Amino acid sequence: MEILWPTLGICVLVCFVFYVLVQHWQRVLRRQNWTIRQLNERVRTLEEVDDPEFRRRLGESAPSPLEQVFTFFFRLSDQFWRETLQTTEENLSFIRAFGSFIGSVKIQRWRGHSVATITEVLPDRRSAAWQTRSLDCFFDQESGSDKMTLWELPLARIGNSSERPPSLELVLKEKSVELCAHLLPSHGSNGHSHVSGDNEVVFFRVPFDSAELAEFRSHDPSENGANGAGPEAQFNHSFWRTFYSHRDEEAGFEWQLRVLDLNKKGQWDRWKILEPEVDPVAGNETQKRN
Repeated sequence: MEILWPTLGICVLVCFVFYVLVQHWQRVLRRQNWTIRQLNERVRTLEEVDDPEFRRRLGESAPSPLEQVFTFFFRLSDQFWRETLQTTEENLSFIRAFGSFIGSVKIQRWRGHSVATITEVLPDRRSAAWQTRSLDCFFDQESGSDKMTLWELPLARIGNSSERPPSLELVLKEKSVELCAHLLPSHGSNGHSHVSGDNEVVFFRVPFDSAELAEFRSHDPSENGANGAGPEAQFNHSFWRTFYSHRDEEAGFEWQLRVLDLNKKGQWDRWKILEPEVDPVAGNETQKRN
């Protein structure tokens, strides 16, 4: 009996320790199984991301990024109205009294569509004020909607005739903006424009492609001494921010186009992170010590 009770106590202790170890290893195995399931779910998710159909659905649901911003301005002088367009005094009075004139046009080009914001004013009225309106532009050449009229100015009073009255229009296309006029057959344009069908006269076309705009590249007057920026900072901005302008004094018009290419800006920002800037002053002092 003296040996039986100690032996029984040792057996109970061993069974208790074994029970505790079994519970511990069961918890470890359950945790490992849960970790393995989580890894399998992540691998399955990564495989779905690599699926072209999933990426297409993801691209359709994600907001389209803003790629480029164009700010366009044009001015028409008295030479344009009297000589190029050959407008009579009566029609000039009508235009001043009832016409709206554009201050600027901002075109935001998103992936898949564009948004045009037109700022215009009504002249010769006490209640005249700047007003802004926006248009969503979706271009589809197959359906024939390859252009949109941003602004239209009647050039004469509408008579009883069924013929279309003359008008001046600013037209937005997918890759350009144009100033054109729809004139009566007897109305001339003094040879300062391109005449197409249906008596449509195109006075100028401003492309959005940088290669076509290269000949109109000029210095942006708004950057003269802006924030004390030096030549290096101005060069960095010119990588993604450009300015174009053109003036035709004989025809009596001028236009300006400011372009912000946000795709190039993103590339420039990434390069600035990968390649740290070197202080030129510190570099010169190092060369002098050597």
